[in-house]
Amino acid sequence: MTCNDTEWPEDVRTYQRAVATDRERFPLFGAASANITPCAFWHNDPVEPPVEFTTEGPANVLVLQNLRDPATPLLGGQIAREAFGDRARLVSVDDGGHGVYVYADNPCALNTTTRFLLDGNLPQTDTLCAAPAGSARNAGSALALG
Repeated sequence: MTCNDTEWPEDVRTYQRAVATDRERFPLFGAASANITPCAFWHNDPVEPPVEFTTEGPANVLVLQNLRDPATPLLGGQIAREAFGDRARLVSVDDGGHGVYVYADNPCALNTTTRFLLDGNLPQTDTLCAAPAGSARNAGSALALG
């Protein structure tokens, strides 16, 4: 499925540059996700064109994003939020896993998302959900959004 989502670069040097860049920017995990995958050599064309983010469409898009998601960096959530414009809100969560809702334990994120799913109303503003007090997993790890 991933390989058919979009075109993938076939030039190995493209991945070498990406790994070097991400090794500096994201030393914990970034280089691994920038590396070459079998998709570079996938012989099937994408099944359909990628979905474009525009300011047209549903007026209630909730974007959930962990600050330290190893698979989808915060920047991706911020770009998606910006592309959707005023019809979206971004819920940024001071956590490091891949997955915000149901599988995580941040009360702010869980409550914000559940309220949205129940009534369809977006929060008034973008929301930063701090790590819960006393959370051993996130103690001392708060990041500033900038």
